[in-house]
Amino acid sequence: MNSKHYKGNFSKCKEIHILVKMYRRRGKGTSISLYDPLPSLPQKPKPVYKNIIAMAVKVSEYLETDTKRTYTSAGDHFGVTRARISQLMTILEKLQDDFIQKMGECEDQSLIKRFSGKKLLKISAINNEKERQDKIKRLLVK
Repeated sequence: MNSKHYKGNFSKCKEIHILVKMYRRRGKGTSISLYDPLPSLPQKPKPVYKNIIAMAVKVSEYLETDTKRTYTSAGDHFGVTRARISQLMTILEKLQDDFIQKMGECEDQSLIKRFSGKKLLKISAINNEKERQDKIKRLLVK
């Protein structure tokens, strides 16, 4: 286009300012809304921790019902590895029966969280029975 053509039309141009309320949220990407406020972000659900002792009791019962069952078959049945089945059995063998019964029926998520699989394995690795009981008592008091 010819620039001479536009020389005379500059006086017809008008500048307009529009004030618009804008809603913005930053996150993985920026979200912008010009009309309605952005909806609130969904709340993350509280985590549900696995009760390791209850799972170990189920695995033990599964293995005891048929003596021909192996840790591998139990692992396939419960969807875990053979090594995890071995860890669960170690936990059951080393810890006291009253603690196992109490934790097997427990539904308190904070208590279940305190007795995670790693902590239970560390406790069961302690050779001295009295030290094991003391460690469990300290975790129960928290």
